[in-house]
Amino acid sequence: MSAETAVKLQKVKKYSASLRTLFMCLFVVGAAMWLISTILALEGGFVHAGFGRPDAVYPEAIVRIGSTEYRGDAVSGGIRTLSIVYFTLNVALVLALTLHLVQLFELYADGKIFSADNVRQIRRIGITLMLFPALSALGLLVPLVAPSEGTSDGARAVAEFVGSIQSFVMGFIVLVVSWVMDVGRELREEQDLVV
Repeated sequence: MSAETAVKLQKVKKYSASLRTLFMCLFVVGAAMWLISTILALEGGFVHAGFGRPDAVYPEAIVRIGSTEYRGDAVSGGIRTLSIVYFTLNVALVLALTLHLVQLFELYADGKIFSADNVRQIRRIGITLMLFPALSALGLLVPLVAPSEGTSDGARAVAEFVGSIQSFVMGFIVLVVSWVMDVGRELREEQDLVV
């Protein structure tokens, strides 16, 4: 390895270590926010079910699942549970994506640039991106489960649909890139064996 290549590899390791730390922090913050939000949602369920102070005036309960919003008496225990599950699935996908990025940059920080593990992480990133449309579709199906109790926002539904298509396309592109990287890695390994 030439001196110039060694310097470039050190830069890749340094920046990758910084990005790994950044994504790990984002993962921890995201997990903490999910936990706090879930506790608050559960707390709100207890308050609106009459377990709070009887003399207190509580704001009207508002729950959003995908493009459907439920208010006041429409926020039943089932709707609240469905919203927590939907929110948790969204957060789980974002945290999974962040964790895959942590693991990818961990490999780069260790100097593993073209390995089967790198390809595996990149493939996982692509698959995770492709799961967002399925979750978006689940949110669009909510009015079928509880049609009379919710109000739907058509513009928001269209925006979510467009965003999910973009996520699917990006995931597909990342999968193609991982496949090309895997072929390149195999060719490089074959060359190393020949030499």
